[in-house]
Amino acid sequence: MKRILAPWVGLGVLLVVTIGACMFCFQAGIALRNRYYTLPPEFQQILTHFQWLQRQHEEESPLLPVVYEGETAADFKLEFAPHPLGLRKREVVMRNPFSTAPYPLSFSVIYQGNLITLFHPGYFACYQLPGLERNQDLEQKLNTRKFAYHWVLDSQLVALTTSGHYVSFSQEVWHPYLKPVPLSKQPKLFEDARYIVCTKCNGEWGGEAYFYDKQEHVYYLARANCPDAVVKHDGKYLLLSSLGHMLGSAELQQIDSPTTELTRWVGKNKPQERDFSVSYDAKLSQGKSLFDYQQILVESVFPLGHRLIYLVHWRSMSFLATWQNNTFRVVDPLFHAEVSGNQPVTTVCGSDVALISFNSIEEVEACCLYITSKEAVKINWSHQTVSRPYNDPTHLPVADSSYQVADSVEVQLVQ
Repeated sequence: MKRILAPWVGLGVLLVVTIGACMFCFQAGIALRNRYYTLPPEFQQILTHFQWLQRQHEEESPLLPVVYEGETAADFKLEFAPHPLGLRKREVVMRNPFSTAPYPLSFSVIYQGNLITLFHPGYFACYQLPGLERNQDLEQKLNTRKFAYHWVLDSQLVALTTSGHYVSFSQEVWHPYLKPVPLSKQPKLFEDARYIVCTKCNGEWGGEAYFYDKQEHVYYLARANCPDAVVKHDGKYLLLSSLGHMLGSAELQQIDSPTTELTRWVGKNKPQERDFSVSYDAKLSQGKSLFDYQQILVESVFPLGHRLIYLVHWRSMSFLATWQNNTFRVVDPLFHAEVSGNQPVTTVCGSDVALISFNSIEEVEACCLYITSKEAVKINWSHQTVSRPYNDPTHLPVADSSYQVADSVEVQLVQ
């Protein structure tokens, strides 16, 4: 019997050795090719950080430009795009010009080329874009009373006064706002000719998006945990949700027609104001799932030129990417730092301008990211939210970013 098995044992050993040698040669070939693979200079530092993370996780490096690939076909893949966006980077710290309270009372909006921010004790600070110079002439016209919250609705600046009245700004004065306001004291996520969209997030307990029909004056509800952005693409609504619980998750759903696909609200009050401890497990409709990933956060989507751009947060890194067929392609490393928040809110202002607001656990805007086709400006309302570089030995100073602080009047360089 030993004589019969001996050749097969030897063949098995030879096979194992051959497979091991092939795997070694394969990995060695990948390492050799990666060593001489040339990426655009804008990607060199984030690539170095990717590779450092792979060593920390004891992962084998894939063949560049791929930097990560999930275990199954349904998982996401990360790779570098052949050409970066080439955005200029700038980061500023803006101080409340009216009091020592640093954070705004409501989420900033873009109105007539100005960033409009409401600070304690209820006054507006206005900054002309893109330079962020104070527009004190507009401030004087706006600050004729104190306010508690503000939005842009139907292209008008609308505000809630501290006395509980809704007003709109037109012809350089405030007028009573007579249209319905479907929002509570919460930011608007999206608006077009038919719908105004807002959201509610209850963390791991679930979240919802509310499509308010401006023609029928009713809400349509979608299950989404937790909504970050809505964009209209090819006539369809794309609803992006992301949750930082555990290792994170991200979902993108497509809604063709909110009135026919989603759950119609029949309550008397606004749906976002109901008692969620009673109805958090309500069965709600949702759109078609385009992706549903784990261990990643996708915190924004917005159009930039002819493409949709996603703000991706993965392993404490934040970068801009495109997405197609389960593949995120990195197009900009942003600030080579973590740019994230508790529940981001994206406002799209045309095809080439987006404002991404990041709130803190206190549900106030801690900072915002202003992005155009030419630049990305991170606006901090406190030094506590200034971007910190990657916490690893590979970090080098970033040459394409400038960091500034702005007081109540001018922008000054930080020493």
